[in-house]
Amino acid sequence: MRALVREGTGLRDSLLGNEAVVRGALEAGVGFVAGYPGTPSSEITDAFAKLAGHRGLCFEYSINEKIAVEMAFAASLAGVRSLCAMKHLGLMVAGDPISTIPYIGVRGGMVIVSAGDPSCRTSPNEQDQRHLGPMLHIPVLDPSTPAEARELTRFAFELSEASHLPVLLRITTRVCHARAEVEFGEMLAPKVAHFVRDPQGLIPVPHQARRMRLELPGRLEAARRLAVERGLFRKVGEGSSLVLMSGSPSAITSDLLDELDPDNSVARLCLPMVHPLPEPELLAALEGVERVLVVEELSPFLEDALAALVGRSGLRRTIMGKRSGHLPEAFEYEPQIVQAALHECFGFSPPRPRLVSADVPARPPTLCPGCPHRATYIAAKSAFGDDQLYFNDIGCYTLGHGPPLDMVDVLLCMGAGFTLAAGVGKVTGT
Repeated sequence: MRALVREGTGLRDSLLGNEAVVRGALEAGVGFVAGYPGTPSSEITDAFAKLAGHRGLCFEYSINEKIAVEMAFAASLAGVRSLCAMKHLGLMVAGDPISTIPYIGVRGGMVIVSAGDPSCRTSPNEQDQRHLGPMLHIPVLDPSTPAEARELTRFAFELSEASHLPVLLRITTRVCHARAEVEFGEMLAPKVAHFVRDPQGLIPVPHQARRMRLELPGRLEAARRLAVERGLFRKVGEGSSLVLMSGSPSAITSDLLDELDPDNSVARLCLPMVHPLPEPELLAALEGVERVLVVEELSPFLEDALAALVGRSGLRRTIMGKRSGHLPEAFEYEPQIVQAALHECFGFSPPRPRLVSADVPARPPTLCPGCPHRATYIAAKSAFGDDQLYFNDIGCYTLGHGPPLDMVDVLLCMGAGFTLAAGVGKVTGT
């Protein structure tokens, strides 16, 4: 943790992507942090818990993600830069306040870090949080490396204040838990809090909410302009083919193109901000381009947006990606997946065959030796027996589903164990 609070510019250290987010927020002068920990985001809140006293900022582990967002927004209204962190599942829990915050607008910069989990490494589902950008009028940043995570986190606070909108920093497992060299910048001190009353601007009763709604396009345009001014969108190479990429796959794709196409015969464009899209800059990048391969994980978010932009502009371009069948929608992208798409679209070398390792017996997840949940399960089973229905909750105690305990019948989401049991009990009488 000491590395994260080293003073001075030009310093470098090897950081996890989550640690890089912490460093970027410290450099931006964050004054309030809240969060509900969950893999792959947990190192963010854990780091702030240890560093808060040293940096003179407020930190709390919130009882849920909704509370974390509301506390961070309140701090923003008092003029303090704030951050809240959670995994992708928690962003839906916080959907109520996030839907209205853009209408009211922020004062101090507010950053919502939501860590996605492609391939369901530690989660019961995949989610593509990028869709909340156009739905809720929120700028969305999508870093591809730990170094970019630091840069974009620091920039996110400035972007938030320039647009008066919260900014969603959408990171994914491979960025959160990758480790790379990160260059440090100067750390700013947190701002002093001061709340100013403004009933017309802070109370979205219907007639005021309608006025606030009309201000949202201008706020998003301010975010787009600032991102363009800061050079977030950089095209490398020229030619009739282009690779458009964002997030974690950007790093994989760039490495492959460096190896397969050292002359940059295929141009590449990375989008660290995926909403609002820099449409004029995208159209300029498409000049002279005939074919575009869009590399992104999960849904065809950018692919569909690009197709719509091309159609509205009356252009004829071949857009390839998930819709064309060159890339899958599910799970993380390994280098072989991306290289296969580059081969099919542009004729680069086919991917090398994967190394086949010896078959190793699967080790099912299990409770750790000495875990107190074991004793709880054994006591419950002794009291209720094998025929009792057990409705479980998210967490380590989910691991009671396997032998020898076999004490989980249904699992849904955080807090649903009680409601599932109540619902089944209501209709079955058990």
